[in-house]
Amino acid sequence: MNLHQVAHRRSASTGGKVEQANLLRDILDAQLEMVCRFSRDGTIRFVNRAYAGALGFAPEQLIGQSVWPFVSSPDRGHVEDEIGQITPENRVVEVENGFETAQGTRWTLWRNVGIRFDEEGRWLEAQSSGYDITDRKLLEEQRELLIGELNHRVRNTLMVVQGIAQQTFKGTEMPVERLGAFNARLYALSTAHSALSRSNWGGADLADLVGQALSACGGDLARIDILGPHLMLPPGAVVSLVLVLHELATNAIKYGALANDEGRIALEWQVTVGENQPATVELVWTERAGAPVRVPERTGFGTRLITTSVRHQLGGEVSLDYAVEGLCCRIAFPLREGAA
Repeated sequence: MNLHQVAHRRSASTGGKVEQANLLRDILDAQLEMVCRFSRDGTIRFVNRAYAGALGFAPEQLIGQSVWPFVSSPDRGHVEDEIGQITPENRVVEVENGFETAQGTRWTLWRNVGIRFDEEGRWLEAQSSGYDITDRKLLEEQRELLIGELNHRVRNTLMVVQGIAQQTFKGTEMPVERLGAFNARLYALSTAHSALSRSNWGGADLADLVGQALSACGGDLARIDILGPHLMLPPGAVVSLVLVLHELATNAIKYGALANDEGRIALEWQVTVGENQPATVELVWTERAGAPVRVPERTGFGTRLITTSVRHQLGGEVSLDYAVEGLCCRIAFPLREGAA
């Protein structure tokens, strides 16, 4: 191979690398996501056209500048803390923050990836890719405002209902026990509402719900053995199930396992998944060693509330077995509304 051929091959190789670099640049500039590579001190090493365009600059104008002026001041500490979590073992960190664009502050979701690290595992260079989520954040804020208003109205409504009951039955021959039962059921409704409020009406964890629904048991809660997997119930099931568990607990306190000092209750649930069918929750309430059990001569309101709630509200089935050794209530209902 002569010198001319060597020079030609080197020229072709160099040209190929330049062509490849231009192609990669074109690919990055065609990205709708904003891309920025920067050093640990914030110095910008590279930006694509989308990133530069959002700030109203040409890409080459941003090289060498700092990324921090473009991060909203209230978010800078949070962003620094989150990016500081990048390690060789945890190279990717997502952060939402205000981005100071040419059109004003925009909420942006950034996916930050560690590119180079020193010998101690600290990142030296990182690359962020992000996209505008301002519209989503505005919808979330509106949703939170609506939920806050809903929570406020529901709490007020429950207080009004309780006040109406107190005034309506004041001075009448209504037994105090009945009024107490009414207020207790109203309180059970409020606990269900509180559980939904904490999750922004996205459902509730069954174990947490059980604890709240059985709060009427007080110190006797220690005599209830609770066992079941983690399960998020859909919003439509929360209120009904709280009322059912409240009625079972109240009945146990008055007539069942919690009516003496020896009785115990086992509350267990499991989830079964059938082929081409929605998952089903199976919940079993079993009482033992309590007061002697007798089959009720008539169906009381509590029993009707349990059966109606399960069959009509939960779309499930319920069976009540008044065995001598203790009541056993079996409930099964399908999971709906995207429960997990």
